[in-house]
Amino acid sequence: MNDHSSRPHHSPDRTTEPVVRRIVTLRSRHRLGPVQIVGRLGMAASTVHAVLVRCRINRLSRIDRVTGEPLRRYEHPHPGSLLHVDVTKFGNIPDGGGWRFVGRKQGDRNREATAKRTGARHAHYEPNVGTAVLHTVIEAGRPSPG
Repeated sequence: MNDHSSRPHHSPDRTTEPVVRRIVTLRSRHRLGPVQIVGRLGMAASTVHAVLVRCRINRLSRIDRVTGEPLRRYEHPHPGSLLHVDVTKFGNIPDGGGWRFVGRKQGDRNREATAKRTGARHAHYEPNVGTAVLHTVIEAGRPSPG
């Protein structure tokens, strides 16, 4: 009464390696579904689907469109081990709108009023509305749940 695995020792009806390679080739090169592969190989759709699931290419979204190779995701062992940082620079818009929206004359007035309010001026006392810098940090190495 010892515990042992119920897995079979051998599977004589398992799909042969050349057939598996042919199914994988049709899937990756031609992006065919199980039913289209069945039409070319003349076997059961459930068999083709089982092979695609076993090879982890049963969904076309898991295959790279350009190379046809399965996508390889990367995971890192702990949170914070991989960060993605984007830095974007934006021009500040003066109070009341910039010159492209309200016209050159009104835009200059708006820029002057904003500079007067904020005290931002160039070395030559020209109004300086300036730029804003946005930093975005995304933790990219989180392991997927499940």
